[in-house]
Formats: sequence, structure tokens, C-alpha cells
Amino acid sequence: MEHEINWKQITEEAASTLSSYIKINTTNPPGNEREAAEFLAGILRRESFEPEVLRFNDRRSNLVCRFKGSGSDKPLLLLSHMDVVGAVASDWEVAPFSGAIKGGYVWGRGAIDCKGPGVMELMAFLMLKRAGVTPKRDILLLANADEEAGGGAGAAWVVENHWDKVAAGFVLNEGGVGISGTYGHDLMMPCFGEKGPLWIQLKARGESGHGSMPTPDNPNNRMAAALARIARYDTRIKLMPEVRDVLLTIGKTMKFPASLIAPLVVNGPVLNVFRKRLNRSRKINAILRNTISITNIRAGFKENVIPSECDAVLDCRLLPGEDKDGFLEELKGVIADPDIEMKVMQYHSPSLSPASDGFMQALRKVVSRNNPDAVFLPMLAPGYTDSRFFREKGAIAYGLVPCLFAQEEIDSMHGTNERISMRCLEDGIRNIFDMCAGF
Repeated sequence: MEHEINWKQITEEAASTLSSYIKINTTNPPGNEREAAEFLAGILRRESFEPEVLRFNDRRSNLVCRFKGSGSDKPLLLLSHMDVVGAVASDWEVAPFSGAIKGGYVWGRGAIDCKGPGVMELMAFLMLKRAGVTPKRDILLLANADEEAGGGAGAAWVVENHWDKVAAGFVLNEGGVGISGTYGHDLMMPCFGEKGPLWIQLKARGESGHGSMPTPDNPNNRMAAALARIARYDTRIKLMPEVRDVLLTIGKTMKFPASLIAPLVVNGPVLNVFRKRLNRSRKINAILRNTISITNIRAGFKENVIPSECDAVLDCRLLPGEDKDGFLEELKGVIADPDIEMKVMQYHSPSLSPASDGFMQALRKVVSRNNPDAVFLPMLAPGYTDSRFFREKGAIAYGLVPCLFAQEEIDSMHGTNERISMRCLEDGIRNIFDMCAGF
């Protein structure tokens, strides 16, 4: 859909807006998103919108705004979050909350996750009114708090307490990305589903004492043995039909003879034979099975004291359709020590939307028109986002920041020197605008 829009000017405006947005430190914890919500609300009010700031408490807020469409089709919600993870300033080339614009990039924590995508959505939302476009459905804009810590002060709270303000049939969120030059191709990888996080605390108890006199009941020894068994354990590959389609598409992009072999290899029994080798491809491995990562081990307070307790934390991710209780029983068998206590710290069910819905086809049409050389590859995400709260309400939710990132940009997310290119900002705004205008 063509409109008379000065995209260079819009991109420069977006970069300036993002720079100011990044300067608002919303590191979570504690979040402090209220100032960010008021910042976005101010921009919307200047454009004659009527945003609402939904206050969770004095420090934390969520922002919602509606653009009325011409018909009764179910609304499309543009979703992003205002909070960011922390940053160690000494590791960065620029101050992480400077919002520096240099070298064709906007730098700072949140540039990709998720203030940059939020500004893409904001600018597309503003451009609908500026360009005189009336979409077929209402377009909702939601910038929420607390995504990085589970959503209790953000999307979960908004959905439970203000559903009338955000009720949508379709949601476009983070979770999937475009990447240039992967497997020799540009890829656009919208996320249609997400694994469910299951965080587990393990605790071993034993006899404390002096380090010079080893005890057979040292809890560290028992925990180390249990963790060694977990580290060696390979969960079974469970090939979802949607994931099989992803692997077949990847196979078609490979050079001969890999392109010929791929259809023969991509089935559950064959993949299970090679499941240890699949560990080398972390991204592929993560969408083929339930995963277990040992993330924290804590014990002791002094070099010469055997502690009475040892704790460990496991970050497990379950595929859609997997049973939490069944997985816990499987894990108990792996640990093989009934005296090690197991406590579920947090669990969110895996969530899934149809991989080939009309919304996905509309997204494919827009992205393919603006990025004709990119392979469109719907993907299951190993992480999780706020989309799950909307899927629980029956909305079809897809995750895609619709621009082509360089791999080094992707690697900066949650890392050092996070940044987003001006080219990516423009591409993302164009794609989201066309999606809102034409869907």
C-alpha cells in the first residue's frame, strides 16, 4: 500500500524519539515505568490521541491507546514493553542509557528489547492518522510494564483488570525477528508459539562441619552428583508438525546434497538418533525438545566450613503440549536421589497460535512485498513473552520485529552495546504501518 510519506524524515523522528525513550532508565527490577508511560502518552496527546495511563502503583504504569477503524473486525493490538534488563556501564562503548545516535545506529539498553520495536509501533500508529488512513479494524497500542520479570505488574495485570481496553483478536509483539545473511539468506522469522518456562529449585541437606574432616553427608557432594546426572541427560526429541515445516524450509535453502537429504532426516525417529549432535546447534536444539539449564548453584559461607545446605536452580523450558507434572516425574528419575528436595519456583504454560492463520498470511504478504528476497519462516520461540496472556484470552498472537537485523545487533540484545540501525527502524515502521493499513 503506497502513501505519500517521507520515510527518511519519519525515521529521523523515530530515532530521536527512541533516543529520548532510552534515556528513561526502566531497568527491571525495579522497573519504574511510569515516567516512560507518561513520555509516550505526551507524544500521543500532541497528535490528538487520547491515551490512558493505567497505574499499577505510584512507580509502575502501562499505556494504552486506540485508533478507531471503519469496521467491526476484531482489533489488532501492537504490543511492546517499557522495562529493560540491567547493563554494566563499564562494559559498553557508550553509556547504556545515553540513547546515543552515531554511526547509523541508536545505542542503548532497550534499543532492540523492546523500546526500539515499541517506537516502530508508535510511529506506525501515528502515521495512520497523519496519512489519513482508516483501517478496517481498530488498532490498539499497548506499552506495558514488567515483561522482564514475568508481567505481574504489566500485561498479566492489564489483561485481568482492564481487558475491555485491550481486548483484541490479533496481537503483534516481539519474539521473532528478521536476520540478514543466515544460512546464506535473509530470514523473516515470526514466532507463532513459545515454550513454557519451568524454574525449579533443588535443595540438598546434610551434616555441616569443619572442612578438614570430610563428612559422608556433605550436601555439596550429593548436589554435585545430581547435577552431573542432569548435565549428561538428553531429553527426547518431540517434533511438532509446525517445527518440522520449519526444518524442511531450512533444508530447501541449503546447498546440494544437504537440500536432498533434509526431507529424509527431518522426522522424529531419525532426529533422536542424532540428538546429541543437535546440541551443537543451540537454536534448533531448543525448539526440538524440552530443555534443562543449570543456572544457579549456592552453598557455603566460608572456605573451611562444610555447609548444611546446597541449593541449585534449573531453568527448564517445555514444548507446547507438554505436561508439567509428567516432566517433573521424569526429572526426579534423572536426579535419582529422593532426599534432594524439588520446588517449583515459577511456571507458565507453553502458548501457541495457529501457524498458518489469515493473520500470518497477511503478515507474510506485507513482509514479502517490502523484503522480497527474505525467506519467510514461521518459528517456535524457545523463550517466552507477554503474548501468552493474550493467547489465554483467545487472541491470535505472533511475535515479529519486522526488519532485517545484522547478527551482531541480535547478539547485543541483553548484552553489551545494544543498538538498532536506522535502516532497521525504517523497515520496521514501514512493515507495521502497511500491516495496520491493509489487514
